[in-house]
Amino acid sequence: MQALTHEQNLTSADLKDNIQDIQDNVVAPILMRYGRHIFLKFTDGEKARAWLRNMFERVNARQEEHGTRFTVNIGFTYEGLKAVGLSQQSLYSFPRAFRVGMRERAGEVGDTGAHAPEHWEGGLGGPDIHAMAWLRTDTDEGRDLATDIIRDEMRATGGVEIRFIQDTKALAHENGIGSEGEHFGFADPISQPPIEGAAAPFYPGDGVQEADGIWRALKPGEFVLGYEDEVGREGTPSPEPFELRLNGTYMVFRKLYQDVAAFRRYLATAAKSLYGSDDQHHRDLVAAKIMGRWPSGCPVDLSPERDDPAIAADPERRNNFTYAGDDQGLRCPLGSHLRRSNPRATPLKRATAVRRHRLIRRGIEYGPHLPDGMLEDDGVDRGLVNLFIQADIERQFEFVQKEWMKGGEFIGLDPNEQDPINGVGGEGSQMSVPGARRPFLFDLPTFITVKGGEYLFVPGLNALKGIIEQKF
Repeated sequence: MQALTHEQNLTSADLKDNIQDIQDNVVAPILMRYGRHIFLKFTDGEKARAWLRNMFERVNARQEEHGTRFTVNIGFTYEGLKAVGLSQQSLYSFPRAFRVGMRERAGEVGDTGAHAPEHWEGGLGGPDIHAMAWLRTDTDEGRDLATDIIRDEMRATGGVEIRFIQDTKALAHENGIGSEGEHFGFADPISQPPIEGAAAPFYPGDGVQEADGIWRALKPGEFVLGYEDEVGREGTPSPEPFELRLNGTYMVFRKLYQDVAAFRRYLATAAKSLYGSDDQHHRDLVAAKIMGRWPSGCPVDLSPERDDPAIAADPERRNNFTYAGDDQGLRCPLGSHLRRSNPRATPLKRATAVRRHRLIRRGIEYGPHLPDGMLEDDGVDRGLVNLFIQADIERQFEFVQKEWMKGGEFIGLDPNEQDPINGVGGEGSQMSVPGARRPFLFDLPTFITVKGGEYLFVPGLNALKGIIEQKF
């Protein structure tokens, strides 16, 4: 690939010619059910680069090994780039949020109390985590075989140690909508921000709505470095040099434990409080008001009172909404998880270009499904591994977490009201549900607990080769 200068950032028209240089799972998801996230420490830079040369041949290759198909990709922490010998000039060109890492930024995104880094697993967020390799395969056996191959290469070169492993397995949802089942019982994921210039189809409601009502995809520079973004041709200007960032991105890894039993128990309590009945319909209604979608995936904004699987099954309809005319949250509560994640046309108290805070989410479940109807925790670890893709960690992931997930003032709610799914629950927590008989929920449990996280730089293949060869 020809070396380019800062002034030559690419346009969306160039994206299709560069897709092969972008690591898998960035522009398009890897549709394999079984995953393994292997966190690594580099103990010797030269030997680690030798191991990376082997890895380079496997990234994006969709190998046929021992009759089992798998793919492997890799991202680096700031400490990892330092350990493999990236120059000081390039290291200092990375944005501060990435350089200090998720552990040091915990206060910025509300990772306090039970979510705080001192409770995280496997040393995540600490100085001994240098990289994450993620495997995707079609079978559990294939996952183990792929891991054995990578372990053998580590032994052959030395210089690399495994510090933590997190397995995942996408849950199949019974209605077939979405590629995952999600432990709380919702079809997911249904909506992702589309990238202009990418081959993947997109549907009404996925992107940005223009004044004429037509939906368009977002500029590629919102998610992939080296391209024009929603502001213009300049794009995101770090890291340097341009060849290092071209076709790269930032990935945020989050392990989130889900207390499924507590969620189920609370639905009955909240249904009785809000609507005077804890029958199945009203429990589903509470879940929908909290989440912003019904279990089928049908948005509450399009069907406020009952689930409509026909809408969920129609890609032309299931995301084609804006919350227009619902400024008070009578259809979909202002504080619901979905509305906070993407307020769309909701009037906000602080001027915000919503399109500049979008995230691509490659979430995958871990742990087994809690049997239907079970209301007591079985002690098994289960939840969601979220992989967020963006060009700017601070403007995208951190903004969404701090401004939209952990506060209410931005959307006209009590400043202390947090996201009902991702927020810190307990005494004093609340959620307003306009239109209900008693329109407030109080003392919500903590349904999700952060178990660890990392900020990762995922280079394009040419940049990865340059890192290995100490070009930068």
